Amino acid sequence: MRHSLSVIVACYNEEKNIARTLKRISKIVPYAEIIAVDDGSADSTSEAAKKAGIKNLKVVWYRQNMGKGYAIRKGVDAAKGAVQAQVDADSQFPPEELPRLIKPILDDNADVVFASRFVKGSTIQKGSLTKMRRLANFVVSGFTSILAGKRFTDVNAGFKAWKTSAIRDIDFRCRHFAYEPEIAIKGIDKGYRFVEVPVNYKGRQKGISNVKLLRDGIIIPLYLLRLKLSLVKKRIFG
Repeated sequence: MRHSLSVIVACYNEEKNIARTLKRISKIVPYAEIIAVDDGSADSTSEAAKKAGIKNLKVVWYRQNMGKGYAIRKGVDAAKGAVQAQVDADSQFPPEELPRLIKPILDDNADVVFASRFVKGSTIQKGSLTKMRRLANFVVSGFTSILAGKRFTDVNAGFKAWKTSAIRDIDFRCRHFAYEPEIAIKGIDKGYRFVEVPVNYKGRQKGISNVKLLRDGIIIPLYLLRLKLSLVKKRIFG
């Protein structure tokens, strides 16, 4: 399997996880460009990435922590591949499943692929997903589905792929965790094809999650509502 693939790994204070994740990505897709975007880490994430010994690795670093959406956008802009994939730095979603993630795009059955922990064929490691996180994901995915006009079951999963041409046209702007539902809402509005694929979720390996449920549970729906209103306004008034 030879094609132009870029794998984006956004990371913030992931010095304990990043090298192992990069090595796993390189092993399963050795031909891919790998872009580690260090979102202003206070630890040695960038240094750990560089010391991983990955041949096709590019490290993007900036001083101030800007948010995951901003980091992914930096990766999207820096990528050279015709297809891009997003992998979380902590390997919650196994990099070994990248071939399954990008297959609908390679088969020309999708422009954007979201992995989902809640579709047939998925597994969730026992104890890796709390009831609160399940509820938060249910709320955000449900709200996204209503606004997009298409059912999504797991917009928060940090394992996604897209055609480079599609994601740059979608032009998401959110700097925080709402960038994922923003991609869904804007992408559907522009007529792009979305597919969900199953994934085997393992839970965080080391370190502390950067997701703040209460904060994001308030910020994300408000951001998405404003986004949808702006799209409707644009359609009506041009």
